[in-house]
Amino acid sequence: KKQNNQWDEMFRRLVSYRKLHNSTVVPRDYTADPELGNWVRTQRCKQYPISDHRVNLLNSIGFVWNALDNQWDDMFQRLVAYKNQHNGSTLVPKKYKADTQLGRWVSWQRHSKMISIHRIERLESIGFVWTARYENCARVFDGKWMETYDRLVAYKKQYKSTHVPQTYSDENTDIHLGSWIKTQRIAYKQGKLLEKRKDLLNSIDFSWEGKRGPR
Repeated sequence: KKQNNQWDEMFRRLVSYRKLHNSTVVPRDYTADPELGNWVRTQRCKQYPISDHRVNLLNSIGFVWNALDNQWDDMFQRLVAYKNQHNGSTLVPKKYKADTQLGRWVSWQRHSKMISIHRIERLESIGFVWTARYENCARVFDGKWMETYDRLVAYKKQYKSTHVPQTYSDENTDIHLGSWIKTQRIAYKQGKLLEKRKDLLNSIDFSWEGKRGPR
């Protein structure tokens, strides 16, 4: 019972933090309440599973289970805002005075070899520019696309179909093939899919309409 009271008290403190900061991502070095930052990290830790009731309570206030994902999403939205303010451009100067963090973040996205396919697709969906100046990153981007395409080719050989369920992922490579397929279809319908990629997909009789397939 004492532990329940302690949890409820920390939850109330998180609710108060959210009202004040419009966020449930408590910094590690939050000096106003260091205990709260540690508690939030404990809730995310898989070593300390919590009850469904508590999960529901945390979800009800928009609890962020992965702080790194939240930070990336925040920067992505700032890039979208930049694009809206600058005639559709995503070319943020590295030393952009109005938001120096955004400039550095954009540069990092272009150079990073660790960026996921999902994030690359999200950036491309808003017209993110992989310029010649960042040729190495462009090669990484193409390489990631081709790696997933190769998994689709293997999937078709196994199942005789390109109808991949959205929830399907490749256990051996951690490639979320189902989500990638959906992204290709959306890009195609919006006229944003590169011709060379469309040709590659057509070469394996890719189905541009979604349909449940074998798992």
